[in-house]
Amino acid sequence: DKAKDRKKEFYNENKYNFKSITFNNGYIGRENSFTFKLKKYLKEHHKEFDLIIMNGYSTFTEIFALNYLIKKQIPYIFYINGGIVKHTNFIKRYLKTKFIKHATYYFSPGKEADPYLTQYGADINKIYHYIYSTIYQDEINLIEKDQNAKDKILNEYNLPTKGKIFVTSGQFIKRKNNFKLLEIFSLRKESLIIIGDGKEKKKYIKYIKEKNIHNIYIVPFLKKKPLLELLSCCHYYITLSKEDIYGHSVNEAFSQGLPVICSNNVISGKKLIKNGVNGFLVDINNFNEIINALNNVSTIEREEVINTAKENTIEKSIEQHIALFKEIYNK
Repeated sequence: DKAKDRKKEFYNENKYNFKSITFNNGYIGRENSFTFKLKKYLKEHHKEFDLIIMNGYSTFTEIFALNYLIKKQIPYIFYINGGIVKHTNFIKRYLKTKFIKHATYYFSPGKEADPYLTQYGADINKIYHYIYSTIYQDEINLIEKDQNAKDKILNEYNLPTKGKIFVTSGQFIKRKNNFKLLEIFSLRKESLIIIGDGKEKKKYIKYIKEKNIHNIYIVPFLKKKPLLELLSCCHYYITLSKEDIYGHSVNEAFSQGLPVICSNNVISGKKLIKNGVNGFLVDINNFNEIINALNNVSTIEREEVINTAKENTIEKSIEQHIALFKEIYNK
């Protein structure tokens, strides 16, 4: 039902108008599970469904279910939220290949994630692309706030109200590569706000104090509404993540009119960013490239950013999914 290392505030209350079933028993580790209940459920009910969509194979519960579907030759769509091509050991590669190549069709958030599927035997001609979003249309900040409104929100968090403000958000873990940001902004005049929480928080605070840095600010984890509000008070978004399977923060920043400087290791950045139009994609190992993006991000037009956000909403995603489901069902 959730990952053990996520705060409960991370999960939105389920207000959807569909029935959900959670198999709570058999919890293992951070977010694995070990129960045959899903397999049993599919065994008893699979004939009732027009489409069966499997979103992953990372838990034993999913593995049991997928084995059953393959054994009984029951069609299923394999759905991914993103994916990074990596070298894996023989056992992992065998299992991933088995579960992926036997799918009837595939859903991928974009061509940038397709190599993850094809390396394990997926037919490129059976992959459907969908819009992946956490933003509703009415959450897009179409009209930029005036400075007084911004100042009021920034003051609530004891943040600067003068000068240009960069912001980043996410878990405080090594993969997010925030120490690179700390190093860079310790040498710059602009402010940097880091929003989130995690294992490395104490290290960030220690580094800021030891280096006597006065332009970097840490804000605790924020739920969606206050997060978007705070983003709307900043000027630019930046992430130098070493790896993001997708990365919703890019589109969240776009929704508030922020141009984005993004690592080319982030799938959403590769999908949504048009260099020099709504942001910049950078190589995190190329210092000059990062600095060039920082120096030129002010040339990005807010209108271009908002236009990208408008095309990547939950409503757009829903329309597209329904159309794709109908297309597959009618084949």
